[in-house]
Amino acid sequence: MKKKSLAIAALILSSLSPLLSADEHTNDAVWRAVHDNSHRTQDDKQRDRYRHPEAVLKFFNIQNNSVVAEVAPGTGWYTRILAPLVKDEGKYIGLNHDPDFYAKRFPDNKEWADRLRSYPERLKEEPELYGSKAVGSWIPITGKLPVEQASVDVVFISRTLHNWQNQGRIEEGLQQSWQILKPKGVLAIVQHRMADSYKGTREDAAKKGRFVESDLIALVEEQGFKLVEKSEINANPKDTADYEKGVWTLPPSLAMKDENRTHYLEIGESDRMTLKFVKIKA
Repeated sequence: MKKKSLAIAALILSSLSPLLSADEHTNDAVWRAVHDNSHRTQDDKQRDRYRHPEAVLKFFNIQNNSVVAEVAPGTGWYTRILAPLVKDEGKYIGLNHDPDFYAKRFPDNKEWADRLRSYPERLKEEPELYGSKAVGSWIPITGKLPVEQASVDVVFISRTLHNWQNQGRIEEGLQQSWQILKPKGVLAIVQHRMADSYKGTREDAAKKGRFVESDLIALVEEQGFKLVEKSEINANPKDTADYEKGVWTLPPSLAMKDENRTHYLEIGESDRMTLKFVKIKA
């Protein structure tokens, strides 16, 4: 009888443990921003197993009172986590691609440049997501900082540094990131990784959406940053990084469409480095 009572008690405790675990998180702003956030879609949440947003934000020490500048927000996957997290006690800054640059480079795609140009106003149209203090701007803009110098706690750059490299302005972008960061501010980088054995140039790797980790670390440190920590949170050993259409072969892009689709879905999203740098004196 005693054993039966103990078994029943254990079963009850087991069934309650998820609730108890959730209760422990009620005062954890980062946990809430990831797991209890009405702005996130089901598609957003399905990517969590590849992108590990809660672990990533905690690795970079992004808190609810941080001033965070997100570079190239794209479709807003991380925006829908970062903006609600910081809108009350911190501040969200979205730094999109430069519309003037795109207008010159792609004169036939006026619609895209116009959409980028309207980005600051679009933030104002969603106060529930961004709050009242959020700023929308562009980076890099030659000769002009997008926000006040030394005013940002974290510059967050996820899966987009290859764009700066391909556009021929990665050093400029990193320099402007350095300028807007506070002393010892964090440059937070998540980037598709190329194998260390890769024999091509940095330019060739970037065309595939990737960097060799040691090359990227050296490049960033040349711009006045110091690597203080790195993590394998977003590593994927299944990713061989040698696909015909670069990193876009893998999900979510699936550039090969139905060709070998099941195989690429089994691999999952790309192998990524997660690098934490701090701003040091010039």
